Amino acid sequence: MKEVIYILFILLCFGCVRHHSNIVFENKNFEAIFSDTSLVNKDHVLFFIRMKDCISCDLLQEGAFNNKKLLQRMSDKYMCIEQYVDLGEGKFIPYLLYENSFPMIVVFSKSGILEALVIGNRTAKELTLMLDKIEAHRGFVTNTRNRFVLNDTCYVDLIKKTVNAFLALKSEDLGKAKDEIESSIKIQPYFYNLYIGSQIYKELGDTVRFIECTDQALKMNDRFDNLLYNSIKEKIGNPAEELDLVTSISFEKTIHDFGRISSEDSVECSFLFKNNNSFPVIIESIKQSCDCMEIIWDTKPVLPQKIGTVKVIYKPSSKGVFMKALFLTISKSNKIIPLHIKGVVI
Repeated sequence: MKEVIYILFILLCFGCVRHHSNIVFENKNFEAIFSDTSLVNKDHVLFFIRMKDCISCDLLQEGAFNNKKLLQRMSDKYMCIEQYVDLGEGKFIPYLLYENSFPMIVVFSKSGILEALVIGNRTAKELTLMLDKIEAHRGFVTNTRNRFVLNDTCYVDLIKKTVNAFLALKSEDLGKAKDEIESSIKIQPYFYNLYIGSQIYKELGDTVRFIECTDQALKMNDRFDNLLYNSIKEKIGNPAEELDLVTSISFEKTIHDFGRISSEDSVECSFLFKNNNSFPVIIESIKQSCDCMEIIWDTKPVLPQKIGTVKVIYKPSSKGVFMKALFLTISKSNKIIPLHIKGVVI
């Protein structure tokens, strides 16, 4: 009986930690670690992120992670976490860093500042040099160029503000979460900070900003975006469907493409909608994503089965690709209808 109890105890312990020679890799998620940094008993947190069937991941474990001197140093100074991206929690850091190559060694300071990102099978010597630079505070350490093509300072700041927003949202500090995510998006909008932003605005009850962030995230159609964030895109779906927007108002179109336009000209378009209800409706308000648009609409009630009009005059402020949004509030409904204009200013 004692032998059976002993075996069960060993199995339970093995479910909490993984051993590589003389180092113990814990199994914790990012939120659990950084939501209370007083629980972090080392100066740095090192994540070893891998896939189940990954030859390079196995080579790293069998090679560098068998160097006793390196492992002892990691054990002494780093809280070491192993995560499998095949499992749920292991995907957060790839989402956050906009990186999907493995194995991935990611190091954060105790306060949650990104210190290193190393991709691929590295030798013990290369990892030792990485630790030297981290501990000497020589700035961000990496062997790859971030996909945003930001300089290291901006990239680290982007990740820090996104992390702060994520943790503040989890702790329900929505004021801080909003400030941090807006700072993150200002540096570089990408799918994950827009996704977090949409969740923050949803909690705040800011329907316009919720739709704007979700819509912008879902319109990202880069091949790498789709590969990395596809599961989240399927999860959040269509914001219009989630909000159950008015279906008794039918628009001829909800997106107008101006194509190529001159930076010196103003352009205009009209969005026509039909009132399919048995009662009149009124456009109560229209909010817009920037001051570059002048919006004119019918202020009188639109009778049943009649057509209403929303006219948009766009005045370019800079050259390049643009996508602008306006959000309609219809009487007898607290829902929002989004419309968009897009094009290229030359």
